[in-house]
Amino acid sequence: MYHYTPGPFRMLATMTEPDFPATARAAYDAVAADYARDVPERYHSQPLAHAMIPVFAELVRAGGGGLVADVGCGPGHVTAHLRTLGVTAFGLDVSPEMIASARSAHQGQRFEVGVMNTHG
Repeated sequence: MYHYTPGPFRMLATMTEPDFPATARAAYDAVAADYARDVPERYHSQPLAHAMIPVFAELVRAGGGGLVADVGCGPGHVTAHLRTLGVTAFGLDVSPEMIASARSAHQGQRFEVGVMNTHG
C-alpha cells in the first residue's frame, strides 16, 4: 500500500488500510478482465473523453512538466496515452488484477498497486 505526501511525489509504505480500498479492490479484481477488454475501446470511441487528455497533457507540459499519477488507472490506457503525448506518467490502482492487465498491455511502463491518501 502506498501513501502520497505533499510536495514532490514520495511513496511511503503504510501498514493499515480502511475498509473502502479492500472492498473496491475485491470488486475491481472480480471484473478486471472484462474491464480491460471493454473500457479502453469505449474510451477511444468517445471523442470528448479522448480529446480531454491531450489538453491536459498540454497544460502539464506548459506548466513545466513533472510526474503525473493516473490514480485509478485501471488497465492503463490513459496512462499510456499520456506517455505518448510526452507526459511522464505512472498508473496507480487499488486492484492488483487491473495493474496486472496494465503491465501486460503496456510493458515497460510504471504501474503500482496502491491508493491515494488525501488525509495528512
